[in-house]
Amino acid sequence: MRRRLLARMAPVLLGWAVAVLLPGAPAWAQTHADRLYLSYGLSGGGSLEAGGVHVKERRTLELRVPLPPLVLGRTYLLPSVGYETRWMGADVPALEDDAVDRQFHRIQLGLTAVRPLAPRWLLVTGVTASTRTDFQSSFDLALDTSWVAFAMASYQLGDTPGLGLTFGLVALWPFDKVPVIPMLSLTYNRGPYVLEVGLPRLTLLRKLGDTVELGLVGALDMQVLRTRFEPELQAIGASYLRETQVRVGPTVNVHLGRDLWLSSSVGLSLINDYALLDRERDSLKVPGLDMGPAPYGRVVLGWRPRPQAKAKRARPAP
Repeated sequence: MRRRLLARMAPVLLGWAVAVLLPGAPAWAQTHADRLYLSYGLSGGGSLEAGGVHVKERRTLELRVPLPPLVLGRTYLLPSVGYETRWMGADVPALEDDAVDRQFHRIQLGLTAVRPLAPRWLLVTGVTASTRTDFQSSFDLALDTSWVAFAMASYQLGDTPGLGLTFGLVALWPFDKVPVIPMLSLTYNRGPYVLEVGLPRLTLLRKLGDTVELGLVGALDMQVLRTRFEPELQAIGASYLRETQVRVGPTVNVHLGRDLWLSSSVGLSLINDYALLDRERDSLKVPGLDMGPAPYGRVVLGWRPRPQAKAKRARPAP
C-alpha cells in the first residue's frame, strides 16, 4: 500500500516543486517526475542602457537530491537537499576596475509532509530554508537566508491517474512585494502526452516510444542576490540585485536506462530584467536595467523513477 501511495504522489509533488522554486531556485527540473537531477545552464549576455553596462554570460550549476522518505502512520515526510552555484559578471565602464565578477553559492534544505485525505485528495505542506553566500562578503543570517512555507491540496480528476489539479498558498520570508502567493497548476500525463501548466514552469512533451520525448518548455526564474556593491551603488542604498528571466525553447529528453534521463534544451530568454533593491528589498527604481532577449541552453541529467507496478489489493489498516 505504501508503494502504491508513493506512486500516486508524483503529480502532487509538482505543487512542492512550485513552492520551492518560485522564490529563488531555478526551474531546471524538466518535469515534476524528475526527483533527483544535476543541471548546467548557460544564458547569453547583453547590454544595459544604464551606464553602458555589458552583462556577461551567466552560468548555473545545480544539484537537487531527495533524501529517503519517513513514514509516520498515514503521513509521509520527504526531506530534500539542494546546492547551486551561479556565475555572474558585467563590464562597467564607469568603474575604475570595469570588470565585476561574482560567484554565488546557495544551499537549500526542505521538508515536505504528504497525507492522503480521501481516495482522490492529498494534502501537502512543508517548509524550505535557503541560504546564499559568495564567501567574500560577511554572512548575515537574517539577510542571506530565506524561508518558504506552503500548503497545497491535490485532486485527481477522474478514476484513472494522470490528470490532477494542485492548488494552495505559498508564504515567503523575506518577501519583495507580497508575503503570500496563491498557486494553481494542472498536470496531464496520459498516453503519449505530458502537459504541466502552472508557475514557475510550463512543459509540453510528446513521447516517442519509451526512450525519447520531444516538446516545449518554459520557465520563470527570479533570483534575489545580496552582493558586494561598488561605493557608487552603496551610496544610493543598494543591498540586493534582483534578476528576472522568462525562458522558452524546444527540448529533447532521452532515456539512458535505469530511470536516468538526459534532457537538453536550447531556446530564448525572452525577459532579462534587473533591479536594485535596498536593505528592506524595496526597489530603488533605477531605470535602464532591462537587457532584452538573449539565447540560453541547458543540459539536465535526471533520475525519474517509474511508478511501481500495482500490488494485489490489500485491505487498508484501520
